[in-house]
Amino acid sequence: MNKTLIAKNNDVNRSLFKYLVIMLNNVPISRIEKLFRLRDIKVNGIRTNDKQYKLKLGDEIIVYGLNDLFKENIESKVEINFSVIYEDKNLLIIDKAKNVAIHSEENCLNEQVFKYLNYKKNSSFVPSSIGRLDKKTSGLILYAKNYRTLVEFEEKQKYFDKVYQFVSDYNIPDKKIVTVRIKKDIANEKMVVDSKFGVQAKTAFWLDGNRKYAQILTGKKHQIRVTLQNMGFPILGDTKYGGKRARRMFLHSYSITFHNLSEDFSEYNEQIFICSPHW
Repeated sequence: MNKTLIAKNNDVNRSLFKYLVIMLNNVPISRIEKLFRLRDIKVNGIRTNDKQYKLKLGDEIIVYGLNDLFKENIESKVEINFSVIYEDKNLLIIDKAKNVAIHSEENCLNEQVFKYLNYKKNSSFVPSSIGRLDKKTSGLILYAKNYRTLVEFEEKQKYFDKVYQFVSDYNIPDKKIVTVRIKKDIANEKMVVDSKFGVQAKTAFWLDGNRKYAQILTGKKHQIRVTLQNMGFPILGDTKYGGKRARRMFLHSYSITFHNLSEDFSEYNEQIFICSPHW
């Protein structure tokens, strides 16, 4: 059986080898290597073994001698469990439910997004999250719907204002910027404060009435959670970092404001998206 593929906009300038690794996602890499050695690949009618060939829009790639090249992208049992905050041709911004993993689990957020977008693999690009949220954290998360958006927003996200809402005994009235050094504790699968060997993590905290907010100034894994534990105000429900047991971990991605995006994406600059928690 032969399989014909056509290079799309999101594939341009990607190497032929990387393209096939992505597109033939149920074929072992060793088998793809063999395809090149045997020249069982044609590009625009010409057999090739050039793994570094840079794809052009509309290139026709024919792969010989393989069956069942593609996995099903979406299982019918996937249930969509998020709310759409904003969507256009480039971005999908959603409100992630608590206790939903981004990937690698049944009914993970990636699978839900693929189903929502009716995603079919016709290029090497896969709709991808920009940034991350812990499984137990709810709230705003961004997905890029094309490769250009993914590259731009991943590169510029260090300039975005990301604000979280949380519940704890934190009670310092004035806005406070806290810097700690944290590192991974591999044995206990968590982050810990280590003033000597840790990486700097800076977070701003403030109160607005009975609501409590944190803004990530230097993004590190679990930095809000470990910083609040270190201050003596662990998040309610965050038992990994000293919090009292509760029906959920009370940490929510509340808002994001875009800055410093290039001219092609300038319409997003200074836009703010807000999603209040459901607790």
